[in-house]
Order: sequence, then structure tokens, then C-alpha cells
Amino acid sequence: MSRNKIVQDTDSDALLSKFAAERAGYYHDPLLKLFLPSNIDPAHVHKLPLFNRGTYVRVMAVSKLIDQFLETTSDTKKQIISLGAGSDTRPFYLLPKYRSNLMYHELDFAVSARQKAELVAKHAVLKDAIPGPVEYDIHTPDLPHRPRRRSSPRLFVPSREQASQSGSGPHHLHPSSGINTHPRHNSPSPAQNPHGFETPLKSPSYYIHGVDLRHLMTPASVQLPGIDFSLPTLLVSECCLCYLEPDASDAVLAAFIKAFTSPSSSNQLGIVSYEPFSSDDQFGRVMIHNLATRGISIPTMMAFPTLQAQVSRLRGLGFKAAAAGNLKYVHDAWINGDEMQKIDALELLDEREEFDLLVAHYGIYWGSTVPESDSSDYKFEGPFGGWIDFPRQI
Repeated sequence: MSRNKIVQDTDSDALLSKFAAERAGYYHDPLLKLFLPSNIDPAHVHKLPLFNRGTYVRVMAVSKLIDQFLETTSDTKKQIISLGAGSDTRPFYLLPKYRSNLMYHELDFAVSARQKAELVAKHAVLKDAIPGPVEYDIHTPDLPHRPRRRSSPRLFVPSREQASQSGSGPHHLHPSSGINTHPRHNSPSPAQNPHGFETPLKSPSYYIHGVDLRHLMTPASVQLPGIDFSLPTLLVSECCLCYLEPDASDAVLAAFIKAFTSPSSSNQLGIVSYEPFSSDDQFGRVMIHNLATRGISIPTMMAFPTLQAQVSRLRGLGFKAAAAGNLKYVHDAWINGDEMQKIDALELLDEREEFDLLVAHYGIYWGSTVPESDSSDYKFEGPFGGWIDFPRQI
């Protein structure tokens, strides 16, 4: 089996973990059910309490950082570019809320992008959440029934779903052109599209791009259809870039940074990343070994084995302000008393030591390219100014 296929096929664990946490009451995301495999009975999806709480902490942390980016200077139009988006439900909650003030792009392998576009076309609750007319260009008729998402080996590692928001927003009319299940007639020629991307769904505010991220290593290559370099923009990578070799992962980030710091750009690029790390300890080495037995490799776990290494990496690439916290720290520092009482009441967490050890090996990282000339490593400004209020471990 190819490495690409292995990465794509690590979808089920993460999706089922999110659905299990949602069913247990940790957050509300009714759209998750649409992405479940057809052979899965939702009533039989259960996970241990430590896994459900870990999923909740990850979803909560990423959602808080994204929400704060969108709420800071909320009258300014902003853009999100989600790398390895897969079956993330977040756009279907955020787009109805922010409408003309949000441009949302999702990038994933071409087959995953087509599958998600098909699912949007199939379900009105997804389609009607997208403001404005939606165009489909789904040209492969024999796709599997459900989309796959890039995820990590177990639990809550690599998926990206909405935590606490609900509702699909107002309904909108869409063109009646339907889905094109034949080869595209308007696709760019190989000369026009040297990086082999495709865009199976596009609208005035939402794009799904099929592209191998390893082809996005220059400022020119990241100029995919609809991406607006004049907008304050947030990159989101939840266990996505970690599957690339470190040099390739750095090259992708550097390409976006250069594209957004050119004279004609906004010079306002941020990142929210979620990745496991090894900590250079026995538990981390066991994690790496267990992944390897499944054919899964996460190169960044060894290349950047600590939170400090990841933060130093972001700063070295050009993010002027950067910070991080592992999920144990986030669990203890970001959840207020009332919310902690609520989740404590959901399930008995009698594996607290195991939980602490596990989540201490997963990190949330956030950074931005602004301010340009400031020696402070945590002075977030502009659309990222709200992040200053988030406690950080590093």
C-alpha cells in the first residue's frame, strides 16, 4: 500500500473518536454523522473516557484559536486555508455565521477533495450552509461512498471538526447545473496547471482544492484559485504537515509565508497547528514504534521532539510571534471552572495518570507574521491580537 493511501486511510479512528466524544456530550456537532462510513452503526460508536476527553480538548483548543482570529477586528474580511482538511465540518458552521466576511479554502488529496464535494452536493444541510451559488466539478464517477480525511493513528490526533457551534445557518439558492461526472472541459491544461491541482467545488466564499501539498513549495505554486493574498489569513494544519518530511513541511510553510509577505500581500499570516511530539522519552518512543507497526510515519515527531523545538521552527521560518502548549497544559489552563465541572460530570475519568501522559505528547502551536519589527515573541497584533489572552506553555 502506498504511503499516500496509508495516510488517507487513517481516517476512521479520528472520525469515530470525534463522533464518540460528541455522542458523550462533550460538544455539539450533528454534521459529524454525515461523514460516518455507511457500514458503521452510530449507536455502537463508543470510546473510553480518556479518549473522549482528549478529543474534546483538541477540538476546543483549535476552535478557540480560530474563533478568536475571526472575532478580532470582526468587521475585516478574513481567510482560512485548511491544509489536509478532509471531512472537517468547521466551514459549515463558520460560513453561515460570517458570510461575506470569510473566505474558506480546504486542501487535500484529489480523491478526498472530490469525495467531500460529492458529500456537499448530496446533503442539503451542507450545501445550504455555503453562502452564494456553488459550482461542482466532480469528474470521477466511481468514488467510494464517503470522504476520507487525513488523520493520525489513534484517537484525537489528526482530524478537524467543529467543537461548540451548531446550526446550519440560513438556506441559500444554488444553481441547477448539478454535478459534472464526466472529464472536465474547462480544466486548466497541463501547461496552465503544472502542479496538478483541481477544484471540485467552488463558490464566492468556499473552495475545495485537490492537491498534493508536496507540490506547494514555492510562492507561485500556492496561488490556487480563489486564494486572496490581500486578506488576513490563517493556516490551519491539524496533523497534516506532520506527515511530510521536515524539509518538505518547512518548504510548504515558507511558500505561504513568502506569498503573504510580498509587496502586494496583506503581510498578515497566522498559523494554528496540532501535532504529536515524542518528548524524547520512553512513552514517545513507544508511540513512534506503534505507528510504525501500522505503516504510519510522522517524521516531525523526531525532528521536532519538544514544544520548544516546534516554536523555534515557526520563528525560524518567519512567524514573528509564536507560542505553544501541550494538551495537558491546555486542559488545565484553558478550561474554566464551570466547563470543567460540566465535562467532569459526563464520564468518570479514572485513568487520569494515563490521560495526562498521553495528552502531554500532543501540542497546539500558534503564530503570526505580524508585527514585522518587534522583539517580543508573544506580542500578537492586528487580526491575531486576541491570541495574547491565551495562556501559553512556551
